[in-house]
Amino acid sequence: MAEPLVVSDRLLRRAERLSLRLRRPGRGMTTGEHRGRGQTSSIELSDHRAYAPGDDFRRVDWNAVARLDTFNVKLSDAQQNLTLHVLIDRSASMEFGTPSKSRLSEQIAACLAYIALAQLDAVRVYGVSGTRLAGSPRYWGKGQSSDALRQVQSLGAGSTTDLAAALSAFTAGHPETGMLVLLSDLLSPTELRSGLRQVTAAGFEVVILHILSPAELHPSLAGNFELVDAETGARRRIAATPAALDAYQRNLTAWRAAIVEDCRAANARYVPLTSDQPIDRVLLSDLRRHGLVE
Repeated sequence: MAEPLVVSDRLLRRAERLSLRLRRPGRGMTTGEHRGRGQTSSIELSDHRAYAPGDDFRRVDWNAVARLDTFNVKLSDAQQNLTLHVLIDRSASMEFGTPSKSRLSEQIAACLAYIALAQLDAVRVYGVSGTRLAGSPRYWGKGQSSDALRQVQSLGAGSTTDLAAALSAFTAGHPETGMLVLLSDLLSPTELRSGLRQVTAAGFEVVILHILSPAELHPSLAGNFELVDAETGARRRIAATPAALDAYQRNLTAWRAAIVEDCRAANARYVPLTSDQPIDRVLLSDLRRHGLVE
């Protein structure tokens, strides 16, 4: 069973001062309170929506309050069009590690969703299992942050995940572009590149948060073992000799380098993380360093 989600109020208050950083506006996407290179701020208003608890009082349409006795929030085109799509790998391998990879992925997803909602962007949360996407409603405004965080915590676990097929299914079902963040260990039976190319070609800005456990990166083993695949149940006997561990490290390095190249070819950002990193450090240091938040 996955550990309970822990995102402190203190961390969320710090997260609220951050902004998602876009490298480029996607197709059909203009600028909002989030920031991106080469973007300018937008002040042209296009619509209103009802005020929700937690919304920025600076965006309340006070003229409408005085004239119509309605309490609405002013929206720009940018704030209508940007959606953060958070895809969380729910395969069985994500439960590995101490703490588990799944735990860190949920914490990051919760923080990113909160940041987006606080800056008046929309958010959708998806659990990825097999080739299926279990999607949430479209959350909008900080007043719906509790619903979004509960959605992150309630996603069920699956067995295997075909990430390329899941990304293809996502692209086919979502004309609404924006930023897509995939949180996964990327232990998928198919190559990632084709799925990445589809989502970037569709106009999404893609960020891959690659989470592995310390035991996967630096296994401390000696002797003979029988390994059991957490997703398929397949068994394999190994002798954990120094030569075998050296070969494992070479294969791991080559595999990660291939993923980096796939991301580069698809113009997707790649962020490597380990499951034992504290969420405070990930949010306030690692994601800042990689330009995802500022």
